Order: sequence, then C-alpha cells, then structure tokens
Amino acid sequence: MDINTYEQIFSSLKGVDDIDRVSEMFSQPVGVIYSILNQKTVTDVKKNFSRVQDRSGKHLSMWQKGTTIVQIARKNSIPATLMAAMILSEMGIPKKSFMKNIDELPDMRLKKEVKEAMCSDHFFSPRAHEVHTVKGKMGESILEQWLANKGVSFRTENDLRALGIAKTPDFLLEEPLDINGKNVSWIESKALFGDEKEHQYYMKKQFTDYEENFGTGMIVYWYGFLDSVKMDGHLIKDYRFFVKESDTIDELLNHGVQW
Repeated sequence: MDINTYEQIFSSLKGVDDIDRVSEMFSQPVGVIYSILNQKTVTDVKKNFSRVQDRSGKHLSMWQKGTTIVQIARKNSIPATLMAAMILSEMGIPKKSFMKNIDELPDMRLKKEVKEAMCSDHFFSPRAHEVHTVKGKMGESILEQWLANKGVSFRTENDLRALGIAKTPDFLLEEPLDINGKNVSWIESKALFGDEKEHQYYMKKQFTDYEENFGTGMIVYWYGFLDSVKMDGHLIKDYRFFVKESDTIDELLNHGVQW
C-alpha cells in the first residue's frame, strides 16, 4: 500500500463504525482496515494513557454520579476496558480479579457496566485478545497447508523450541524454497498490517536474529504492508500472494471484524 493511501485511511478512521465505509471507499478488505484501526488505537492509547490515568479519581467520581463506564471512556478517547480497569483500581479491585471474575464484583450496576465496557472494546478486551490469537493461528495454518501442498518439509516454532533454540521463526524449511527467484529458508507469519513502526519493532526483536541464524526468509503481513517497508534480500508478502492457493483467505480477512 502506498503511503498516501495509508495516511488517508489512517486519518479517516475514528472507530469501528467507520470500517465498512472506509473499506468500500478505498477498495480494501475490511480486515486490512480493521488492522490499521487497531494499530491507530494502540498508538493513541500510548500517547494518552498516562494523562487519562492521572485523572482516574475524577473518573470514579463521575461514575459514582451516574455516568457509565463506556460514556467516560468515550469522553476521554480511551478503550472502555482500560477505563474499567482504572475505575476498578480506584476502588481497590485488581485488574486480573475483575477480568476473570466479573460476576464476583460487589455491585450489580458495576457488573453490568464492566461487561458492557468489554463488549464494546474491539482492541483491549479479553475477547479482542482472543480474536487476535485466533487470527495468528489461522495465518500459520494457511502457511502450513501451503507448504504441505508444495511438498516442502519444515520444522515449526514449537519443534525448534523443543531443541532449545530461543528465537525461532514460525517455519524453518528443511531445504530452501525458491520464491520469486530467492532461496527462502524461513517464514514468519504476522496477522497484522506492516507499517514502518511495526516492521522496525520486529526487525529488532526477531527478523535480524532469524537472518543471522538461518539466512534469507519471507515475512507475511497478512493484512498488507506499506510499500516503503523493506528488508534487503528478503521477501515480504501479504494475503494477495496466497489468495489463489487457499480457500480460507476470506475467512482470515473477515474474522473478528463484526462482533
């Protein structure tokens, strides 16, 4: 995706209600738009969280006066699950406790509103984390089937960790595979959109080590990537590379967008 299109999409997204409209406007799958909105939301939270958290006493006071958790979250432009955590923390209720045992909260109104907060939160709620985990596994499953269909032998991340290898790609190929004229020895699957920030993060955390240890590889950003994202000597692909070879791409691109 070119940077101009990305910036237009980024600026057009205010919330999940914009996803279908922006998807149609830019002729992009809803999953791509959802992923970009997810990253925008995380960026905004990192910028604003400390400021909003510093006012958590005022948020609790607003709630005690009748304003709902979701309303307070919207007023402060922060995901509702995080606002619920702030308010409950002010009450002396730990985050882990309320996440796992909502029905044990001491107040019926509190119970109801915490549930509403998490149901409205597509990015920081337990359900959102579950959706992201499922998408990650779906991407890996598509790659595993793709490699099997080509008769390529490989070892998975779990296989490699069992051998005591600390930093491992999702797939290490037994023999290099020629893809677009490059002999690829490893493949990494990422169920997200590859912008510059995400790419640089994973370059430092993973990709550089994979290159040093295993040679040339391929990174799959399932929900697309910026044209400016580069990794010298390596391949970067997205869903379009596999769309003719897998009948589950549409399922991946649409999973978790509508709750």
